[in-house]
Parts: sequence; structure tokens; C-alpha cells
Amino acid sequence: MSKNNFLLKIKNQLLLEKENLLSQMISEIGVDIDGDETDEIQGNMIMNVASQIALLKKNKFNKIEEALAKINNHTYGTCEDCGEEISEKRLMINPHFTICVFCAEIKEKENNQRKRSTF
Repeated sequence: MSKNNFLLKIKNQLLLEKENLLSQMISEIGVDIDGDETDEIQGNMIMNVASQIALLKKNKFNKIEEALAKINNHTYGTCEDCGEEISEKRLMINPHFTICVFCAEIKEKENNQRKRSTF
């Protein structure tokens, strides 16, 4: 697949994902906490979970925006750590990836070593 076709495919995928995410965020249901103590507790629990989900959606939205900006300024698909190209296969799996497989493996090893050293 040519680089331009690949970028167009990724851009369309990101735009669709962004549109779906925006419509989900807009149509979030309200929570009713009126009623007895149990209703209030349940409502507060639902609002807490909804707040966490909204934060995850916001983070995903930001990643989509960052990827679209990189496509527009011709830096999409370049590893932020080493500057090498991220494989198309990796980006097709997740268009939000910002580092290549090699750098991701290094970070994972470093994280695992850090976790082991804290015990």
C-alpha cells in the first residue's frame, strides 16, 4: 500500500473513531440520585464510573487529535523515541501508537525492572 493511501486510510479511521467518540460523549445519560438512601448511593456509584469512563474517552479523543495533527504536519508514523518509522502493520492495529515495537519492548523491560526493584 502506498504511503499516501495508508495515511488516508488511517486518517479516515481516526476521523470515524473521533466522530463516534464525540457522539457517545454528547449522548451520555443523566443519573437520577433522587429517592431513598440506596438510590442516592447507586446514583453516586454510577456517576463515579461514568466520570472515569468520560476521562478515558477524553484521553482517547486527545490521542486521536494528536494523531490527526501528526498526519497533517507529516510526522505521523515516526517513533517519538528513536525517530525510525513505525511499521504500517503496527499502526493498523492501533493508529494511536507513537513508538515503534523496538522502543516499546525497551520501555516494557524498563518498567518490569522497576517493578521488580520496588519489591
